[in-house]
Amino acid sequence: MTATAPETLGADDLTVVIPTAGRWEVLARTLGALARQSVGGFEVVVVADGVTPPAPPTGAKVVEVPHGGPGAARNAGVASSDRSLVLFLGDDMVPDDGLVAAHLAVHRARPEPEVAVLGRAQWHPEVAGGRVQGWMDRSRSQFEFPDGPTDDAGFGRFVSCNVSLKRAFLLAAGGFDESFTYYYEDLDAGWRLGERGMRLHYEPAAVARHLHGYDLASLERRFRGVAAGERHMAELHPWFEPFFLRRLEDARRGPRRGPWWPVAAGLLGSRPGRLADRARAGESAWYHRRLAPGFLAAWHGAGDLAELRHYLGDHFDQELLEGHERLVEEERLAAGDEEEFYRTSHRYLYDLTVFAMSGTKAPYLGEVRAAVPGGGRLLDYGCGIGADGLRLMADGYEVSFADFDNPSVEYLRWRLGRREAKADVYDVESDEIPGDFDLVYCFDVIEHVEDPFAFLARLEDHGRLVAVNFLDEDHDDTSLHRPLPVRRLLDHAARRGLRRYRRYHGRSHVVVYEAPRRAVAGAGRRRALRHTRSWTERAVGALAPGREPWFPSAERG
Repeated sequence: MTATAPETLGADDLTVVIPTAGRWEVLARTLGALARQSVGGFEVVVVADGVTPPAPPTGAKVVEVPHGGPGAARNAGVASSDRSLVLFLGDDMVPDDGLVAAHLAVHRARPEPEVAVLGRAQWHPEVAGGRVQGWMDRSRSQFEFPDGPTDDAGFGRFVSCNVSLKRAFLLAAGGFDESFTYYYEDLDAGWRLGERGMRLHYEPAAVARHLHGYDLASLERRFRGVAAGERHMAELHPWFEPFFLRRLEDARRGPRRGPWWPVAAGLLGSRPGRLADRARAGESAWYHRRLAPGFLAAWHGAGDLAELRHYLGDHFDQELLEGHERLVEEERLAAGDEEEFYRTSHRYLYDLTVFAMSGTKAPYLGEVRAAVPGGGRLLDYGCGIGADGLRLMADGYEVSFADFDNPSVEYLRWRLGRREAKADVYDVESDEIPGDFDLVYCFDVIEHVEDPFAFLARLEDHGRLVAVNFLDEDHDDTSLHRPLPVRRLLDHAARRGLRRYRRYHGRSHVVVYEAPRRAVAGAGRRRALRHTRSWTERAVGALAPGREPWFPSAERG
C-alpha cells in the first residue's frame, strides 16, 4: 500500500465522528472537551441517530439520519466528510486535552494506510467509584486493553468509542455493517479490517473518560443489547464463539452465589492472591447469574426477529415491528369481528414476535419443564407462531401444536420446515386432537376467549396435566383481552388437584394442575392428602417465589 507523506497529516486532515441517540447533556461535555484540545483545526460531526437536537450543538456539524444504530450513524458521519483521517468517539467519552494530538502523532509516525490507532477508555471520575463499574473493569466486561503500547493490539480490540484510522481504508473494507443495530458492529468491522491487513496501534496516551453511570437495571439493559449483537455476530461468522453466552449459561447452571461476593471483590480490588482471585470469580458468577435471564431472553428473541425477517423478506416492515401494538389495534377495529381478525391478520405476526422476544413467558416454561421431565410429550394449545413449543423442542421435548388455521400457523409450519423438525400441527376446529399428552400448556390465551371455564375443559381433555396462566385486569391492556374471574379460576384448578401455583410479573397467575379424568385414584387418606396439598398450594402460591426463568440451550451455529 502506498504511504501518505507524514508532513501532510495534521488536524485539518481529521474528522471526529460522534453518533448520538439523544444524550444531549453528556454530549455537550464531550464537545466542550474537544474544544479544549491542544491542537485545533479538526472537524467534528455529530450524527443524530433518529433524533433531532433541541439546539445546534456548539462547534459541530450535525447530520440527522433515521434510526439505524451507531454503525449506520458512523457510516453517515464518514460519508459527510472527505478528510483523510477519521476519529470515532462515543457521545459519553469525554476526551483529555491531548487525545487528538496523541492520535495524530501516531498517524504521522505511521502513515501507512492500514495503521489504525486505539486510544484508552477510563471511567470518568464522576462515575468511577460505582460497584458495577468496578466489576466491569475487573472482569473486563466492557473494555480490554493491552498492558502497554503495541503496534498490533489485534482486530478484537477495535472499539469505536476512541479509535482512528484512514478513511479510505475503512471505506475499502465496507465501513460498518448496518445490520448490527447495537453492539458487535465494532468487532465485525475490526475483523473485516483485519482481513485487509489492519494493524491496530494501541496508544494509552490518547485517553477518553467514560461518563456513563451503571446500576444493575442499566447493566441488564446493556446485556440484552449485547446478546442481540453477539447472536448476530455468531450467525454471520462461523469462526466466532459467543463470549458472553458461554459464561452466562455456565453461571446459570452453576451454584447460586451470595451478594457478599461483589462486596468482597470490591474491597480486595485488583490485589493478587488466592483469596482475591476467589472473590473476583464469585463476583463474576453472581453478576452473570443475575444477567443471564435478560441476556438469554434477548439471545432467543434475536433469533425470533431474524426468522421473521427471513420469512417476510422484502415485505418485512420495521415500522410495523416498532408500532405493533397500535397497528394491530387499528387492524382489529377495521376487521368485522375478532374471529376474522385472528384468521386473517398478518400484522399479528409482528405482535407475537415482539412478545416472544420479551422473554415474558420464560418463567412459565420453567414451570412446564419442572412438571414434566425432558423428552415428555407436550401440547402447545393456541400456539400462534409456536415460539414456546420451538424453545421446548430445542431442549428435547416432543411437542405438538394446536390452533385454528391462520397466518400465524402458516408461519409456524415454515419455521418447523426450516428446522427440518417433525411435529403435528392440529387445527382445533377440524382435527381430532389426542388426549394422551403428558401436559397441555396454554399461556396468554385464555384472556382472549369468551368462556374461560369451557376453554379449560377443552385443555383438560388432552393431557394428564394442564399449565395455564390467568391475568389480572390492567387498564393498559389491549381491547383483545377480556377480564377474567381469576379467583374462581384458581379455585377450579385447586379442585382438580393443584400441583403448582405462582404469580409472575405482578399479575400473571401461573398454575399447573391435574386434569380430572387423570386424577390418581386411591384410598381416602391419599385423596385427603392430595386435597390438602392442592388447597395449601392455592393459599400460599401467590406469596411464594416463582421459579427462575428457563431457556433452552442456545444453538451455537
